[in-house]
Amino acid sequence: MTIGRSSEIEYLKKIFNSNEGSLVTLYGRAGVGTSTVWREFVKDKKYVYIKCPKASARQISFLIGSDLSLKGFDFNNDFPTFNQILDSLFDKYKLEKFVLVIDDFENCFKADDSYIDILFSYLKLNKNDNRCMCLLVSHDTRYVENIFISKIGKNALSIDGFLKVRPLSFIDLVMFYNTEDTSKCMDLYALLGGNIAFYNYFDINKSLKENIIKNFLNSDSVFRRAGNDVVLEYLREVNVYATILYCLANGRNKLNDIYIHTGFSRAKISVYLKNLMSLDTVEKVSSFDTPGNENTMKGVYRISNPIVNFWFKFVYPHESYLKLMSPEKFYDTFINDNIPDFFKDTLPLICKEYLNLLNSKHGLPIKIKKYGEWVGKAGTIHYIGQDEHRNILAAYCALGNDAMNYSEFEWFDYCLKEAKIKADYIYLFSKKGFDEDLSDMLWDREVTFVDIRNL
Repeated sequence: MTIGRSSEIEYLKKIFNSNEGSLVTLYGRAGVGTSTVWREFVKDKKYVYIKCPKASARQISFLIGSDLSLKGFDFNNDFPTFNQILDSLFDKYKLEKFVLVIDDFENCFKADDSYIDILFSYLKLNKNDNRCMCLLVSHDTRYVENIFISKIGKNALSIDGFLKVRPLSFIDLVMFYNTEDTSKCMDLYALLGGNIAFYNYFDINKSLKENIIKNFLNSDSVFRRAGNDVVLEYLREVNVYATILYCLANGRNKLNDIYIHTGFSRAKISVYLKNLMSLDTVEKVSSFDTPGNENTMKGVYRISNPIVNFWFKFVYPHESYLKLMSPEKFYDTFINDNIPDFFKDTLPLICKEYLNLLNSKHGLPIKIKKYGEWVGKAGTIHYIGQDEHRNILAAYCALGNDAMNYSEFEWFDYCLKEAKIKADYIYLFSKKGFDEDLSDMLWDREVTFVDIRNL
């Protein structure tokens, strides 16, 4: 069963069933399930899969030729040209429509710019016979969004679609594990986010400690080097990126905070943050536009990939101790007492997904047209939604481990005043329920209480 990808697969099917040959760029950061999308799409179709390795153009030619030879394609030499490879594919499928999947396609284009023109010219030449749909697949979001378009120039007009595969939602994770234990799912979502490729490594029936030890701390753990793997794969100067990611994972979220800790120039930090954002590893926090903009926190950044965030918060700064301690002792010493704070950032994300889902199904008192969060100097409004008539719905998530009480609501109400907005509707979320002094109050506006354990 493919979880949460029906819209992407239907999109590809629609293009495939069109009356012409087509080309689609399918991409998403590693772990979100990009490969799952194309595999599900081609499973009932004729297709050819080409994997582009990181190598010289000549070596790529040799490896692709060798691979296709094993699949029954014939070439006159060990180093077929890209034209010869395409000729062979189209000769085999003279009377059938097929899908050509070129995985990690950026490696071919980086090795030899001529591959771009050859591919686009060939597809244009054969477009009207409706024989081939080409899928250019990549996990390098930075390359696709910042470099690829400029390289292909006018050929961009020949691309039928750019399909970005985004992380799955919390509800998708719950469906994957097929459980009603929302609390455990929230813990796993804090660790894994929407990176479905990693879900099978975690056992919903085991404790959080057992899962973290198995997958992060044991010497043969899958994610023992998770943080470094992200920057090593696509970026140079790993030492600089690792230093910045450490800052972000440990609460230094503003440009000046990073500058003070690292000593790097602000201009340098900005460039490196931009590169991390282009990899969907870091995001810049933008506050919802309100009359109280002078009270917002500006220039705030955070790590958007939970696995990277966990690694740089707990493993990276104490990695030497993994050589000296047992995984169990490492967990008890460096993780156990601090993991609740780490999980706090996940709750607002789940609340946002819940409200957006209700909005899509007309389950809210207003039809929200735009939404966001508001990060103020005094505190945060986790969700602000506005309809076309400027009616506002605001939401707050209780981040503590106790039932939400009135003093927490007062703080939220103070943030609303700092943002200079009047919320017509309020949603309050808590994972531990609500105190009687809050739930029994007489309200001057519509307030909805949501116990996350019952989502």
